[in-house]
Amino acid sequence: MNHAARAQLDQLRQHLRNDNAPGWEGAWEIVCLAAVNDDAAATDAFFDDFARNTGTEVGGYPYEVQHGAGRHDVAFQVGSEEKAGWMWGDNGIGYFFRAPDGQWRWDCQFY
Repeated sequence: MNHAARAQLDQLRQHLRNDNAPGWEGAWEIVCLAAVNDDAAATDAFFDDFARNTGTEVGGYPYEVQHGAGRHDVAFQVGSEEKAGWMWGDNGIGYFFRAPDGQWRWDCQFY
């Protein structure tokens, strides 16, 4: 491996996030949020206290730009990132899914 390739590889870092959470619509698939919806402080906490990654990540909950990306079969997401030189529309995110039968599909959302 040449020096430039090794330098790029060294920039990749694995980070385990224990506070990754679904977006508003995705959370409704997991639990009824009616009580949260009726409490302004709880609603603020939902949006402010949990991490949602807009960049590239493997696993976890996808960051939904326009809602509806869903967690079902998501393998990874690729964000619009200057470092990678990648742009999905207007700062969007690409989602890559793998079904239980091994078939891959992808989708993207952008602002």
